Formats: sequence, structure tokens, C-alpha cells
Amino acid sequence: MRGLTSTIILVVILSGLGSYIYFVDSKKPAAGAGSDTPKAKVFAIDTEKITDLTLTYQGETSVLKKAAAGWTMVEPSATDADAAEAMSLAQALSNIESSRTIDENPATLAEYGLEKPTVTIAFKGEGNVSGSLSLGDKTAMQGDMYAIKGGDKKVFLVPAFQESTFTKKPFDLRDRKLLKFDREKADTLVMSRAGEDLEMARTGSDWRVVKPGPARGDYSSVEGLITRLSTSNMATLVEPDAKDLAKYGLDKPSMTITVGAGSAKSALQVGKTENNLTYARDASRPLVFTIDTTLQGDTKKSFGDYRRKEFFEFRPFSVTRIRAVLDAPGGPKIYEFEKAKAAKASDPDLWKVAKQGGESHEVKSSSMDDLLGRLSDLKAQSYADAKTKTGLDKPALVISVSYDEGKFERVRFGEVGETAFALRDGESGAGKIEKLSLEGALLALDTAVMPPPPAPAAPPAQGAAGDKK
Repeated sequence: MRGLTSTIILVVILSGLGSYIYFVDSKKPAAGAGSDTPKAKVFAIDTEKITDLTLTYQGETSVLKKAAAGWTMVEPSATDADAAEAMSLAQALSNIESSRTIDENPATLAEYGLEKPTVTIAFKGEGNVSGSLSLGDKTAMQGDMYAIKGGDKKVFLVPAFQESTFTKKPFDLRDRKLLKFDREKADTLVMSRAGEDLEMARTGSDWRVVKPGPARGDYSSVEGLITRLSTSNMATLVEPDAKDLAKYGLDKPSMTITVGAGSAKSALQVGKTENNLTYARDASRPLVFTIDTTLQGDTKKSFGDYRRKEFFEFRPFSVTRIRAVLDAPGGPKIYEFEKAKAAKASDPDLWKVAKQGGESHEVKSSSMDDLLGRLSDLKAQSYADAKTKTGLDKPALVISVSYDEGKFERVRFGEVGETAFALRDGESGAGKIEKLSLEGALLALDTAVMPPPPAPAAPPAQGAAGDKK
């Protein structure tokens, strides 16, 4: 019985609570027709015809105007507006609907949160059309908001999901892009830090290092950085017209990244980091802002991270010749590998190797696959500076490869203690590689050049009784 009694009490309480919410939600509209009306647009204006927007949220006012070139911000500062945010505001305002009338002639607006509304948005449009809308509290069920039009007394409901569109401060509505440049035309990238420069240039779809010395650029790393610079927004706006750059470390930037798009240049200057916030500025504008953690990481990367890490570009199946020069106590050992087409199209290609001045012999396809795979997998972990001893003045190994009907590449490998280095012809700055990776390639080379064991001698012929003839 106690369980049944408790259940009945809970049902009564929930029923009373539901009734309370209903009556609070409905606010007891005045008697007469029109208290429940079908949904209708609050304003009869097309999005494209809105030319001015004034939004006040939490005491901060933003004024936006649409011109031939797009939306601009007039107040609190003159700058470009965020085109997507401005369009979203205009669309929301022109499409917002009234779901129900609450009070035709309220005695007070305070109970709806409309005496001091959270949001007020006004607009002007073509044909001298204008209007405004104020938003107050949400209903008890949180599904709607109380609203009132400027110059009208009637309180009505609008969908609460629209709230996020209208609760914008000036920073949210201004253009927050870090840099402005034509992403598709970006063809140079210069990074300067601590007296060192990395200069890169694009030819077609390839990025190459120009300074401090020639090298191949890492396409994905360079393109990723340029994309982030073109699309990233300011994390926060610190000062719209900074006079004292020193307090942000921007009088002497820790790093400057300059993107060139034809003759146009855009430069991001990076200052100091405090409390995990990194200050920065567009060199062409007076404002100071902070950048997000992803770009913070970009500014701390080694310049070597923007170089290609693979030393060889060949694909194993495309190789036709290899020349290996191996340093040895008695003098260098030179091996020549050459691929020949198989007699049958269904058979694998044949590889032969010859030691300089010696006879050639076939190489097992598995041994050749292992050697080519290990060579193509060799990558730089980092790049050494000009003062680092690399052992490349007397290479431990030199590999030359011909592939793809005329392409050629050569890489030298050196060792200093437990560290191995590699340098590709035509590039500057040796790359550090794993010693085990080089040792694996050398082992694969030893296996590939090893001549096959001699064929076993034929057994002597025997007579009928088993006697030797």
C-alpha cells in the first residue's frame, strides 16, 4: 500500500507541475479570438532587400551595411563584416515566424524579459522599409522566446533555436580573418625566425625551397599552412588599434610568415605567448589579436618540417637500373643492377647484378623487392645545420637510381658515431636518418649482391650391379 500511495502522490505532483508549466508558458492570453494564430512571418521583406542591420546584444551594438562589394561594419569600428554572419542575420530576420500570440496588450513587459530585452535587432531595406524585433526570456519549456516588434504592443513567441543566430557581439560579426590573400594564387612563402629565413616558391603543383639552399618542399605541410593562414580566424581581438606593440612582443616579432600571391604580399607577425595565448597581427593593420593552438604549433615547427622527408622519389616497380658504391677497407665496392623484361608477359621481370669487373648473376625477386622497399622508405627525421659533421665527405654508401624512362636520382649516406645522414643530389642540408634503417638497407644490399650457391655436382653413374664404371 505504501508503494501505491507514493506512486499516486508522484502522479499528482507531476500533473500539477505540468499544469503550472502550461499556464506559465501560455501566460493566460486575453479573452477573445486571435490568442492562437497560425505561424506567420514577423516581417514581410526578402533577405536580399535588407541593406542595414543594427544588433544590440548584452549592451554592445553592431551596425552593418550592405554595399556593392559586400557587408561592412560601421560600428563600433569601420571594417569588413563577416559575410556569412551578416547573411545569416538577414536570413533569420526575414524568415522568423511568430508561433503564437501571448498578450495583445500587456500591462508590463518585465514578466516576459522584454522591458530590458536580451537582444534587439533593427533593419532597413529597399523601398524605405524598416523594422525592429526585441527578444526576451525563454518560455518555461525552453522551446520558444518572447518577442515584440518595435512600435507594437503585442507579445508573441518565436522559436528558441533562433537565439544563437541573434546573440552576437561585434567581434562575432566583424571579419576575423587573420590574413587576406588569394588562396589560389599563392606562389611564395617566406618564414623568418631568429635571424633565419626559409623561402619557398611554387612551380605548378610543386613547392621548392629557395633559401637557405635548394631542396624539395613537403607539399602537404606547405599547402596545409597556407590553407590555415587563409581560413583561420582570430581567436580573440586584443586591441583594435594597438599603439604599444612591445607589450605583445610585436615590436620585434618572434616570427613573420609572408605569403605572396603574384605581386601581392600578406604578412602575419607573431609575438610572445602568455597564459597559452599567442599574440599576432596582420602587418598591414593596426589591430592585435590572438591565434588558435593549431597556428601556435605551426609557428614552433622546425623549418625542416616543410621539406620533403623521403630521399628517393622512385616507385619500386618503375626502377630499371641501380648503381651502389659501398665504402670498404680495401677500396670501394661497386655493384650494377639492371632489370630485364621476362620472356613471358606473365612472368616477373628479371634482375641481374654485377660487381664492377665481374660476372653478372640473377637476383632473387624477393631480395630485390626488399632492397627497393628499404631504399624508398628511407626518410629524414630532421635536418642538420651546416656546422654538423655528417660523414658525407667520405660516404659509406652512394645509391644511384634510374627509373620512369629517363629519370635519375642519387643519394649519399654518411655515418658519424651512432648517427646516420643522407643527402640527395641537388639539395642542401643533410637529413638525419635512423641508423637501423640504413643498416637494414645495407643488409638488403649484401643479400641482393650475394652470388647464388654453386649447383651441386651430379652423382657418378653406376653399372647394373651398382659398381662404378
